[in-house]
Amino acid sequence: MGGAALGAPLGPGARRPRHAGARRRRRAPRADREGRRVRRAAAIALLLAGASFLSACRERRPPPGPRPSAASGNGHNVLLVTIDTLRADHLGAYGYKRPTSPRIDGLARAGTVFESAYTYWPKTRGSMAIMLTGRTPSRNGYSKTHPVLLDFNPTLASVLKDAGYTTAAIVDNPNVAAQNGYAKGFDSYRETWEEAALATEADRMRAITDGGIAFVRGAPADRPFFLWLHYVNPHAPYTPPAPFDRAFLDAAAAAGPRLGTVPDFHGGIPKRWAVRGQDRLGYYVAQYDGEIAAVDREVGRLVDALQASGAVKRTVMLLTSDHGESLGEHDYYFDHGEDLFEPSLAVPLVVTVPGGRAGVRSRVFASTLDVVPTILDAVKVSYPPDLGGISLLGEARGKTAPGRDQGRGHAGGQRDALRAVRSRERSRGEARRREGAGGRAAGPARRASTLHGAGREGVGTDASADRRRPGRDEAQPRSLREAEGAGLRRRGLQLVSD
Repeated sequence: MGGAALGAPLGPGARRPRHAGARRRRRAPRADREGRRVRRAAAIALLLAGASFLSACRERRPPPGPRPSAASGNGHNVLLVTIDTLRADHLGAYGYKRPTSPRIDGLARAGTVFESAYTYWPKTRGSMAIMLTGRTPSRNGYSKTHPVLLDFNPTLASVLKDAGYTTAAIVDNPNVAAQNGYAKGFDSYRETWEEAALATEADRMRAITDGGIAFVRGAPADRPFFLWLHYVNPHAPYTPPAPFDRAFLDAAAAAGPRLGTVPDFHGGIPKRWAVRGQDRLGYYVAQYDGEIAAVDREVGRLVDALQASGAVKRTVMLLTSDHGESLGEHDYYFDHGEDLFEPSLAVPLVVTVPGGRAGVRSRVFASTLDVVPTILDAVKVSYPPDLGGISLLGEARGKTAPGRDQGRGHAGGQRDALRAVRSRERSRGEARRREGAGGRAAGPARRASTLHGAGREGVGTDASADRRRPGRDEAQPRSLREAEGAGLRRRGLQLVSD
């Protein structure tokens, strides 16, 4: 065979043969090589700095409390009651003078009232995506791009189902429709607005309670249950059923300023909610209170059924709201989500647990982020990863537990992104406006402050894409990484302490 042997060393001055089609490598100029070294060093420094920052942020988060170890739990049932648009300060348990909530007040006396509880996101979709996962938007992927509960998230229902629970939900608000991801983990998921026989909100309200009572009575004796009931009242329009439509039409309802009708929610009565011949603010507040009283009656029926069945002694019950409602504060009427003032952010949070103390009132900062860790801690089921909240079980049992000294909130309008921070000493807020977006600022609130947003969203929706079904217009992300690639923001604000 002619030529050099395969693998033989090349002689002095000989060229190594190049593979056919191989490109000749060129040595980069010295300046380019130096530039690459500098850029590489800078990138490494940034990565190290980022790791240090993330580590510091993690260290600043409060500990999640004792981590439950038993996968099957302690067998306690779970009842989660969420009441849409319910302000904490319109309940007797929070100091309200009108008798709007005798049954909720009774529940509060039997358990723990969290006096400083706040929603993380003052619109239904975002709030419930956070409440049911215990994750901030930076972790659960909720955004205006994907205004749904994305499927890669474990939910309270899916975790409890995996632990052997029978799970059911009866809800009234299309924002938490199964098509938006909120049914994950539920064995049954009843959407009352889809039922033609339930023509009014009052019909659906009663049906939710009737369905809940039937579920409790028929629940398997050998398995614990998780039941979620979501009432849409007192969401606008404020149309309470009799006798609650006249229950609070007192002197206060006839007094107060006269208001004009406006096309949106600022400066007067929103045209869509206006009642002919009624231009007093007091009238609308009285009707809002009437809706609270109507829902309160349903809560009472539910508690009575739990007590009659004997299940109340082994049931963890948590009552809260997705957000509050502005009733004219800061010139914002009968809506929520466009600002981060106290009326939209402050929500009731009442917790009763088997073996817990009665009549406890806690002043720790609580968040809707805490619903998942608190419930899972109470039933001794292991937590999923990446929770943004903390367990409040210690407080619910009358023990002083480490809490937060700072509360944060977030809202995303169509044109403005809002965020607010509140502490015992002060509160502050800011609006992050897109270039060219209008807006107007409001003065400092009594307890929580932000800038007034100018974005307008449709009532009862959390995003402009409210009616879009996942998978119809775009594929739903299967992970947070995939969601980020689709343009989601990573900047979720969470309730933290230092």
